[in-house]
Amino acid sequence: MKFKMLVSAAVLSIAALSSSVAMAKPHKDGFNMYRMLLSERGVSRLDLTKVQQDKIKSIADAEKAALKAFKERNPNARADVKVLVHAEVFDEVAFRQMLAKQQSERTELAVMKAKNKNAVWNTLTTEQQEKLKKVMKRKNKQKRSKHHAEK
Repeated sequence: MKFKMLVSAAVLSIAALSSSVAMAKPHKDGFNMYRMLLSERGVSRLDLTKVQQDKIKSIADAEKAALKAFKERNPNARADVKVLVHAEVFDEVAFRQMLAKQQSERTELAVMKAKNKNAVWNTLTTEQQEKLKKVMKRKNKQKRSKHHAEK
């Protein structure tokens, strides 16, 4: 009888733990260049100096703040699109204006990200740049093979 209770308790606790793991938010599948470069592995693999790490960290922090500001500027962008799309009469002019505004903001965001990547790239020495190219090539190869395996 005690054995059955023990087994039942074990099964219930395993079931509870596995359900909480299943409900947990999965890790974002995207690649974060700053996180990779500033990780222990990235720092040791590229032999980054403290000055380089600090510069990369400041670039990452500035980009994070700019992204936050971008998201806060118009938190209802999706809702605004839905309102226009679900309206009884479609207002094409208003939709085009909203789309043009969003595209110009995204262009500015893309330019900022490209500038930051360039600043990080120019922070690295030529040897570090070559090492990073190899790492990125391997990362892209893994991503492609994972993508093809899913199909």
